[in-house]
Formats: sequence, C-alpha cells, structure tokens
Amino acid sequence: MSRLAYYADFVSMPALALALILFGGATLPGIVLGLVAWTLAEYAIHRVLFHRLPLFKAGHDEHHAKPSGRTGVTSWHSLLVFGALFLVLSAGILAGIALGYLAYIAAHHAVHHWRVAPGHPLYGLKIRHAMHHRGDEVNFGVVTTAWDRLFGTYRPIRAKLAQI
Repeated sequence: MSRLAYYADFVSMPALALALILFGGATLPGIVLGLVAWTLAEYAIHRVLFHRLPLFKAGHDEHHAKPSGRTGVTSWHSLLVFGALFLVLSAGILAGIALGYLAYIAAHHAVHHWRVAPGHPLYGLKIRHAMHHRGDEVNFGVVTTAWDRLFGTYRPIRAKLAQI
C-alpha cells in the first residue's frame, strides 16, 4: 500500500467527523453511541472478518507477518463504507464511529511504528497487541479490552512480555 493510501484515513476521518458535527446535526449522545458501536465493530471485524473469512484473512495474515508494513484498508474503501452507513445511521452515530475508527488506526499505528517504552501510556496496549501477534487468538480489541473480556478472548499481559 502506498504511503498516501496508508495515511489518508488520518485526514479523511477527522474531516468526516468534523463535517458531521458542524453540518450534519450530530449530537453528543449520538457521538457517544457511535464510539461504543465502533468498539464492538472493531472487535467483530478483527476477530471474525480478519481471522476467519478467507477474503480478508490473507491481507490480515500479511499484517501479522510484517506488522510494521503499511497494510490496511484504503480510504476509498472506508469512505465507501461510511457512505453506505450514512444512508441508515444518524450523523451523530456516524461521527462517533468515524472518531472511534480514527482512535483505532492511530493506536494501531502507534503500537507498530513508535517506540513505546515501559511507563508510556500506550505500553500496556502495545504488549497486549504483541500477545495477539504472537499467534494467540486473543486480545482482538486494540482501543479497548471490554469486548475481549465480555467474550472470553482477553488475556492479561504476561510478566515475561511486559519486560520487552
């Protein structure tokens, strides 16, 4: 994936959320509901689509093989999905989903591309995600552990990994 395609969602998602908030009539309750909906969608997409469905699994396996590579969904694809969701969801919920997706891509990028040392606010997230990348079918959530805990796929940080 080109550098432009990889980073485009870092621009398009805040722009979409801002437009929905300023011009679409997004409300705070809708945004909060969208954020929560995103966390569940993130978990389901990662666990089911990326780890079980052959159409998506091959690309995700590539990410597992080369975590620091520029793999992912292009902005054209994500904007197409948001366009379809716009037909059935309120502006607030859609803005919340866009902000949740932005948090996800930012956190996921950080754990794979930044040096995150012990004591850094993202360190626990980095170690939990590293456990996932080691082949364990656990810790599918990147932004939150809530759904992993609810569905029994959460694994706490192992002391050995925490020393990395």
